[in-house]
Amino acid sequence: MRREARLQVLGLLLSLALPTVAAGAALEPTTSPSDHYGESFTFIGDLEDGTFVLVQLSVTNIGPGTGTGICRATVLRPGQRPWTPQKKVGSKEWGYETATSTLRVGTCSARSAGGVTRVEAVLEGGRVELEYAAQVAPQSPEGSEVEVGTARYRHEVTLAFSPLKATVQPPKSASVAQAGGGYADHTRSTIAPAKLARRWVRFRALRGEDRLVLLAREGQDGEFGPVYSWAEGNTPHLMESFTLSRQGAKEKSAWTVDVFGGDGAKAMVLRSTSLLQRSAPVEGLGVLGGLVKPVVGSPVTYLHRAVLEREGKTPVAGLMEVTLEGEP
Repeated sequence: MRREARLQVLGLLLSLALPTVAAGAALEPTTSPSDHYGESFTFIGDLEDGTFVLVQLSVTNIGPGTGTGICRATVLRPGQRPWTPQKKVGSKEWGYETATSTLRVGTCSARSAGGVTRVEAVLEGGRVELEYAAQVAPQSPEGSEVEVGTARYRHEVTLAFSPLKATVQPPKSASVAQAGGGYADHTRSTIAPAKLARRWVRFRALRGEDRLVLLAREGQDGEFGPVYSWAEGNTPHLMESFTLSRQGAKEKSAWTVDVFGGDGAKAMVLRSTSLLQRSAPVEGLGVLGGLVKPVVGSPVTYLHRAVLEREGKTPVAGLMEVTLEGEP
């Protein structure tokens, strides 16, 4: 049996051996006293008119204070200015309500019960509401846990492929309701962000007939993992590594990602087609950026429309994120 096939069988056996987690409990943070602790519940929608929507509820010890809650949203509408509000709250302003299976962070909330998952963010005079047609069901493909010394990072997909209803109302704008495709995940880490990864690639095809997600990480030590693709209706497919090439700089960047299977052969290619957003939160902090960079690093994330190509198959359109730990 080839190594790739052995890894797939092992991954399936491990997934079958994992304990079942109640949907509501999957939205409950597991805090840590570590100064580098951070935990995020991320909800994404790709809407029918091309609007990208993200709501993220986080808890972290990084920065001033302990147990800081953060709610942030991103709404990218074709032809409109981006809306990217966020709000930080103290440890007494966030919590998990067991009775209602609800995580609240300030004026934002996420609840999974009764066959649906509802997320709401009320920020800066605007509102985002997401309703997924499924409850969260956490799954961690093999390699989803990373260790650096005694610190750990863990990733799990909570909603891989779900129809989505979204209502978006930026400040001083009319409310717009649309359908689309949805995705959600959960990460927990006690690794300093600057040490977690050299670069990440994420691809999510959430609309259309061929729905698929891909996650690929290269560590600071040059090792790869997790690297997997996951098509709807199948189990996650473990991959070996990837290469990343770039043309242009900053907002004019165009990316090509070659992803290799367990046999070393090229399995798929990702190509960016249009830029939706470039995000570099530490880059613009000046002197303050130099103070926080040793811990949080200087991440730069590019969000693109992109296509995934596989030999003998129709190209798949979706969303691609490329995250670098700093750039020239």
